[in-house]
Amino acid sequence: MTANVRRDPRWIAMLGLTLSMLAGCAGDYAGEADDNTAVDDTPAGGDHFLTQVQPRLDFCRTCHIPGGVADTEDGHRFLLGANAAGDRDRVYDAWQALGEGVESNLLLIEPSMPAEPHSGGKPWPQGGLAYEAMKVLLQCFEQGSDCITNEDQIPVQERALLGSKRAAHAWQTFCADQADSATLPPDPRSQILPGVNEGKAVYFNAFWEDCHVNAPVAEQAPRTCGEYRARRDRGYQFLTDELPSLAMSAEEFNATWQAWGLDERPENFDELYGLRYGLNPASFDNPYPLPGEDPNATNGGSGQLPLGMRQLKDDDGSWTGEIGTAACFLCHGGELDGADGGASLGLASLGLGNNNYDPMMIGRDGMPWAQAEYVADVLPPLDVNTLFNIGIKQRGQNNAVGAFEFLVTVLDSDNLGLNPNPLKFVTINGAQGVLDVSHPLAHTQDTPPWWNMSVRPRKFFDAGVSNDSTRIIMAAGPGEIGDLFSADGAPYRERIEQWDQDLEAFFLSRRSPEWPREIDAALAEQGAVLFHAKDLWAEAGNADAPRPHGGNGSCASCHGAYAPRYVHDPAYLADPAWEGIGAHIAPLEVIGTDRARADMLTPTLRERWDMTYWGYPEGVPGYVPPEDKDPLTEVADDMYLERPVGLCGWEKSVIGYQAPPLYGVWATAPYLHNGSVPTLEQVLDSASRPDIWQRQLRRDGPVVGFDQSLDRAYDFQATGWKHTVLGCSDIPGTAVLNCNPLNDQGPSLSQLTQNLLNSTISWAGLLSLPDPTPGAFDKRLVYDTRILGNDNGGHSFSDVLTEPERRAIIEYLKTL
Repeated sequence: MTANVRRDPRWIAMLGLTLSMLAGCAGDYAGEADDNTAVDDTPAGGDHFLTQVQPRLDFCRTCHIPGGVADTEDGHRFLLGANAAGDRDRVYDAWQALGEGVESNLLLIEPSMPAEPHSGGKPWPQGGLAYEAMKVLLQCFEQGSDCITNEDQIPVQERALLGSKRAAHAWQTFCADQADSATLPPDPRSQILPGVNEGKAVYFNAFWEDCHVNAPVAEQAPRTCGEYRARRDRGYQFLTDELPSLAMSAEEFNATWQAWGLDERPENFDELYGLRYGLNPASFDNPYPLPGEDPNATNGGSGQLPLGMRQLKDDDGSWTGEIGTAACFLCHGGELDGADGGASLGLASLGLGNNNYDPMMIGRDGMPWAQAEYVADVLPPLDVNTLFNIGIKQRGQNNAVGAFEFLVTVLDSDNLGLNPNPLKFVTINGAQGVLDVSHPLAHTQDTPPWWNMSVRPRKFFDAGVSNDSTRIIMAAGPGEIGDLFSADGAPYRERIEQWDQDLEAFFLSRRSPEWPREIDAALAEQGAVLFHAKDLWAEAGNADAPRPHGGNGSCASCHGAYAPRYVHDPAYLADPAWEGIGAHIAPLEVIGTDRARADMLTPTLRERWDMTYWGYPEGVPGYVPPEDKDPLTEVADDMYLERPVGLCGWEKSVIGYQAPPLYGVWATAPYLHNGSVPTLEQVLDSASRPDIWQRQLRRDGPVVGFDQSLDRAYDFQATGWKHTVLGCSDIPGTAVLNCNPLNDQGPSLSQLTQNLLNSTISWAGLLSLPDPTPGAFDKRLVYDTRILGNDNGGHSFSDVLTEPERRAIIEYLKTL
């Protein structure tokens, strides 16, 4: 026992208690302090049960009550009441029912011994204060003592099981009441480095890298609250005023209804525009002029643009009547419609992934032949939005990674100038020509929310790069097309360096949205225990399942710790500041989800990223700035096999998917990295997942889209989107192309062909096999897991949960 432990007042009280009990209860005492209990230093008499045992029974009461998750055939031997009345007698009865004795009794063994299965984990580790308190009580039972002495004892107070910081970053919280000069605390994400938290219940293997260590001080992380706030505010300014690039005039926007099959502009035009194209209400004023309006005489206009579009201003701040698109919001412009049809999440939670966006419809309506239905159904959409969503088959998905791979291929690795070297279109030192596994582009994914960036040391579904790699944030924000594709790349690079860290600061200031209904607190507390403590791999159903490389086997071991009781437990986190941090990459063989997204990040990104501008090569040995190279060398050196390696590389040590932080998870349906599972209930029960399904639709005349209404379309019980399970013959189009005559559940012949092309032939994702059947275009409104990259398998280790356990965990997740 260390000197520090001997000075702990809890130990002094416990030692005195134990010595006083030895006369009536034989036994000895040794162990380590448990830092997870708050101590009330007010003496409460010498009743050992009331002061040392009963407060800890509230943890047991979370599950061991009638109707609780421990109310099973075996669990009946130890059930408590809804309150503390009668606890002493119930524990005594349980002790007898479980065979009496002391250290052999299951009252001690199940919550303490690692080899003993217990859904509540090991809250009373052997030798800890809780273990010894129950041990003393059982010794008293054995000896017939009442465990009451004349000495005062300090009552135990357990930390709460419920409570969430809602993804608030340490800087945003700290600076809420601080002056501009206040020095910022460390960024908790930057502390997640190799070796931290080893041997704890929460396992980290996705580590932070400092990308800006060689950068000028002005480009490094903010140092004071004033610097942070200035960057945060500039980030918001960029998103609303600088990011949008000219797309059309207000007159052209007001006339888009002409492609919808209507005879006149509908009165609810703004609403129908969002419904058709999957763009959601903005959480800020977003005006545009209606036909005949002067925007500068009407405060911007009487209309309201959806999130992802913005009326531009001139240098004097006057409205121009020109409409721009804000690329970031096309993927991160998600919302949930409130009762009034407006944005329900609000500005504080801006950045939800837009699982509603329909780039295919936008592209089709923009074609000259949009009105010729039979022609439009056959030819692929022609629009920049579809070009940068290569391979997309369903509304609500995006292919940001495929788009970025395209940019890396056509732009110079160092200066981002246009450099479409044909050799970069194939795998270096690998297959050459048409067959090339480097660019199949089946990277379809469901966009994650911005608010969880605050608790992720690395970004992207595969934990590809450090979250300090802020340049990539600006990949979709080059401004005008001429700034993206230029000879020397200077406009693109300058824009990135001007705004990237401002955007990062704004993202860090977002919060997860609150669950909009009531929470069953008792059920959520049961879920908190299960989430943090139940070892899923201790169950027989996972006996042969590959186990994660570390952690206690609970949900928290991968997704992070959230409940105050566990956040402050040193067995879970070495530092409570790491609350909610998700830094765990689950290998493909463990997670088992669709592997196309991981498999297809081959040399173009995973290997070559480190040697490009995006990998932060400035200041490393051998690096030569673009301005110091002649143009021929700049073009040619992209293909050098030996190039300077930057500070922030793409993850290569663990190939799999990063377990996401779960703040606001209720709002992020559908689930898994490809959006293949409609509800949380189905995530935890893989057998219930549909292979082909469709979200609830909303129709208004010829306009149709996903219903975003919480009241109508959200399943508050299963937690996710209401949906209809379909068969292949229910999919729009012809059954000949939608069904497999030899296997009702298997991919159709057209899907087999497209899947083969996308998995083997370079850039095949640029083209899709058309279905000429009238109305077949609406198959984009159906999620079909038979398409390459869309599989809904994996995460099946949670199948061992019982139905009551699933309900409890889902109720807990709603509190985050």
